[in-house]
Amino acid sequence: MAMPSVDESANAHGLYFVPAELTAEVNQLIRDGGCVEGFARHFPMTRLQLVLRKFATGVDGYWVDAMAVKTKDAPTFETVTLTAEKIAVIVPFEDQLLEDADHDMAALIKTDVVGAFIEKIDSTFLGYELTSPFGDSVSGNVPAGNEVAYGTEVDLAGDISAAIAAIEANGFEATGMVTHPRIKHLLRNLRDDNNQPIFTENLGDCTPRERYCVFGVPICFTRQAAAQQSPAGYEILVAYWPYVFVGDRTGLQISVSNEATLTQGTEDNINLWEQDMTAFRYVRRIAFAIKDDNALSKVTGVPIA
Repeated sequence: MAMPSVDESANAHGLYFVPAELTAEVNQLIRDGGCVEGFARHFPMTRLQLVLRKFATGVDGYWVDAMAVKTKDAPTFETVTLTAEKIAVIVPFEDQLLEDADHDMAALIKTDVVGAFIEKIDSTFLGYELTSPFGDSVSGNVPAGNEVAYGTEVDLAGDISAAIAAIEANGFEATGMVTHPRIKHLLRNLRDDNNQPIFTENLGDCTPRERYCVFGVPICFTRQAAAQQSPAGYEILVAYWPYVFVGDRTGLQISVSNEATLTQGTEDNINLWEQDMTAFRYVRRIAFAIKDDNALSKVTGVPIA
């Protein structure tokens, strides 16, 4: 296999750059494939932090008599700060495998890398990752008053409706839901008074990407929506997603090296040059924050099938 063209200035650091077309494709696959990034509002970032203003209190209008002095009012502001954090993975290969491969190895491992980034990003942003560099998460920021326990209403459809109503009461519209795919069977089993299913694929107001809708609200399924609490149950996260912010500091950067030394946990370090190996490195800097917790709600304790 022919290695990617060498950039002489970068070769001093052991870097061989991957074609820009592949990098752009992987970036798009990651952004489109995840539930959170697909729903959230994106902001380009040109530095480590991006500070966004939000209303703390709004402006009111007043009725006034003819020629009377108008009442003055002014909004107050708070801020939302997006801070870019780094997510990365390094994949080493033996040079012999690269030499004998029939295809570009960077392209071959694309699917695995895309999946790994999507899983980590969704798990972290949704709030199901054990450790996170971000203070906000969709599940973790839901106000207690916006939580609906499974079985509160007559059926799951009623519970979802109550969760939607919780954010509607705060002046927001539900624009999307996220849950685990094992919830699908509960939705498929919902019936109306005539025993007809009320949840079907490809409803008219769903796009091909969304496929499923509940009460006209698109629902995205991800296996990163881990079961919570005891007894363990899944959550159905409901949100006005334009208030869920993702900051894009850098797109996915892909580079290749055969001169670096890799640390393998407690095992001996891998010296790529000495051991005839090459490593692909994937790095992305991304930020996450939520503008208003009142735009979030959830159904909790949905039983595991």
